[in-house]
Amino acid sequence: MSAQTPRQPSPGRDTWYEFLLKKCNPSGFDYGAWLEEQRKAFLESTVKVPRFWYSVPVTAGLLVMIAAYAKLILDHRRSMRVTAEMMSDLYSHDLYSRQVAKEAIEKYNQHIEQCNRAMEAAESSKGKPGWGNSEVESLRAELQRIAGQLEATTQDRNKLQEELRQKSQVVADLSTRLDALSKKVNGPRNSTSGAGEPVSAGANGDSARFVGQINRLQEELYAERQKNKRLKGA
Repeated sequence: MSAQTPRQPSPGRDTWYEFLLKKCNPSGFDYGAWLEEQRKAFLESTVKVPRFWYSVPVTAGLLVMIAAYAKLILDHRRSMRVTAEMMSDLYSHDLYSRQVAKEAIEKYNQHIEQCNRAMEAAESSKGKPGWGNSEVESLRAELQRIAGQLEATTQDRNKLQEELRQKSQVVADLSTRLDALSKKVNGPRNSTSGAGEPVSAGANGDSARFVGQINRLQEELYAERQKNKRLKGA
């Protein structure tokens, strides 16, 4: 077998990339030469000109100054905003302090007024038992005294009611016994005439004694009732 030789393009026919280049640049303009000319012109007008090296640092300095000035403006605005917030807080705190001070002054004035009234009441009530150094203490002492009296009166009333109940029971018992004794004495007296005289005399003595005791108990009962009424009225 013989070695194959590469196929050579036939004269008069373009390759695929030449075809694409012709489509993109149909006029055959040399862009490389144009870029080289522009680069040389730029270098001639900038790097090789002395004024360029003067304008570069000046422009850089101006840019730095503009940036610094912008930063100063931003810092000033930030400081003004913080200052405004601080002034608002100070104003609010001042209003709150004034309100608290006003309330404290009012409380102090009320306290002084109460102290003055208490001193006047103490001076005007010297020598009166049960009165303290202030009006509140005096009223409290008076209330305690009245409460003690009410409790003692209630206890006395309960005790008297119990005694009254017991005495009423005794009077009722004595009345029953007196009725029974009267019936017992009147019965033999009507049936017998001679032997009934001594019994009648002894029975009359017992009857008189019971009647006197009943009268005394009734008087005590009446007195206890009157005392109980007075205690209830108090």
